[in-house]
Amino acid sequence: MLRRNTNQRQIVYEALKILGHATTDELIKYINENYENISLATIYRNLGIMLDDEQIKKVKLQDCEVYETVKLKHYHFVCKHCGKIIDITPTEANTFIDSKRYVGNNRVDDLEVTYYGTCEECLKNILN
Repeated sequence: MLRRNTNQRQIVYEALKILGHATTDELIKYINENYENISLATIYRNLGIMLDDEQIKKVKLQDCEVYETVKLKHYHFVCKHCGKIIDITPTEANTFIDSKRYVGNNRVDDLEVTYYGTCEECLKNILN
């Protein structure tokens, strides 16, 4: 269904694009700090619409769910120290996963991979 792009929807989308990955609470906090007169109901309604229209997606990580704008195929790296979420391209992941289309006799349509470890910044802090 073709929907008009309202000002509030554009604000929610742009806020998510700026944040990169955000929980609902992080997104609400950012919008409340940077914009006026956008209700919680409006934010939740627009998240639902954008999910339905596949403009954004919800990613389940180990202990939370975050929203992100739809991008090219990628995986995620989550720092166990600071919580930063970093997009990793399949090439960077250096893995065979994207070429594997069957597991046993079951066709794979999509997959999500999340790596957990220590980000570059936290490694520097640990080593210093």
